[in-house]
Amino acid sequence: MLLWKEQRRFLMKTLRNLGVRKTKFEEDVMVEINNFLEVLKSYKGKPMNLKSALQASISNNICALVLGKRYDHEDPRRIFLDKNLEKAMNSLSMISSYSLFPWIRHIPFFHKLLSVETSRLKYDILRNFFRNDLDKHKRSLDPEHIRDYIDTFLLEIESKNEEDPNNTFTDDMLLTNILDLFVGGSETLNSSILWFVYGMGVYPDVQKKIQLEVLEVIGPGDIPEFLHMKCMPYTTATIMELMRWKTIGPLDKRYTVADARVNGYDVPKGTIILANFWNAHNDPRYWSEPEKFKPERFLSKDGKSVVKSMYYMPFSLGKRNCPGESMAYMELFLYITSILQRFEIKFPNGLKQVIKGKLNITYRSESYLVQFIPRT
Repeated sequence: MLLWKEQRRFLMKTLRNLGVRKTKFEEDVMVEINNFLEVLKSYKGKPMNLKSALQASISNNICALVLGKRYDHEDPRRIFLDKNLEKAMNSLSMISSYSLFPWIRHIPFFHKLLSVETSRLKYDILRNFFRNDLDKHKRSLDPEHIRDYIDTFLLEIESKNEEDPNNTFTDDMLLTNILDLFVGGSETLNSSILWFVYGMGVYPDVQKKIQLEVLEVIGPGDIPEFLHMKCMPYTTATIMELMRWKTIGPLDKRYTVADARVNGYDVPKGTIILANFWNAHNDPRYWSEPEKFKPERFLSKDGKSVVKSMYYMPFSLGKRNCPGESMAYMELFLYITSILQRFEIKFPNGLKQVIKGKLNITYRSESYLVQFIPRT
C-alpha cells in the first residue's frame, strides 16, 4: 500500500475513534472556545489584534486531540509551542516554493535564498518538543485507556511490528504526522476565522443575518452544537462563501503516477501537476461576480437549503483530499456562531478596512485591528 494512503486511512480511523464528528471532541472544542470568548470579553470592546489569541486557542484544540491535554493560557509550554508554530509556518512559504518548483535547486546559493537550513532548525525545535511528549506517552501507555492520537499510533506501531518489522509506522512517522496535524490543522482554521471576522466587519448586513439565525435556532444563551448547522442554511452558506471568496488553500501539488496524454499533450510519469483552486473559485464562467462576497450563491431560491456547486473545492479533491474536512467545518461553525452569539464585530471608528492577503502555506490575511462589542 502507498505510504500516503496507509497513513491517511489510519488518521481517518483514529479521528473517528477519538470522537471527531461525535460529542467528545466537540465538548473539548467548546471548552476552549469559552476560554477564548473570555479573552475577547476582557478587551471590553477596545480594538485588538485577534491573531495571537486565536492561534493559541486553535492550537489548544489540536493539543487535546493529539496530546490528550489542554494548556492553560499562560502555560510556558503553550507560549513556546505557539511561538515556534508561527515561526515554522512563516518559514514554510519559502520551502513551499522549492516543493512546487524543484528546478530552483539549480540556482546558486538557493539554500541560503530560501533559508532551507533555518527552516529545518525551526522544525527540529518542534520535533524535539513533541518527542518529549512521545517519550512520556511511551512510559504511561495503557492499551485499556486510549487518551489521544499518540496512544493510538503507538499501539499501531506494536501491532505492525509483529506483522512486518519494515512497516511505515515508526516514531519518526508519528512525529511527522503530529507536525502535519498542528501546522495544517491550526493554520487553515486560523486563517479561515481571521478572514471571516474581517468579512463580518466589511459586510455588517451579513453579520446581522447570521446573528438572527443564531437567535432563532440556538437562542441567546444556549451552547452552539454542530448539529445546529443543518438547521442554519444562511450561516452554512456564509461559511462556504468565505472558503470560496478567500480560498485558504489556493494550490495543491500532485505527481502523475504513469505516462498520460491530455488534450494531445504527452505528460510523462512523475510530472508535477498543480491544482489551481483559486482559479476554480474565481472563474466568472462558474461564479457570477466572483470577486464579491455573496453567501446567497450557495442558497436555494427560497433561502431554506444549501446548494453546493461542483466547482467548490476548498479541501482539495480526489482520494487525497483533506482528511480533516469534517473537523474543520465543525470548528469553524462552533467558533463563528459562538462569537456572533456574544459579540458584534466592528472596525475601529467604523471605518471599513481594506487588507491584502499573503500566500504562505495558506492564503493569510494581513494583521488588522477589530472590536468585539458585547451584545446585550
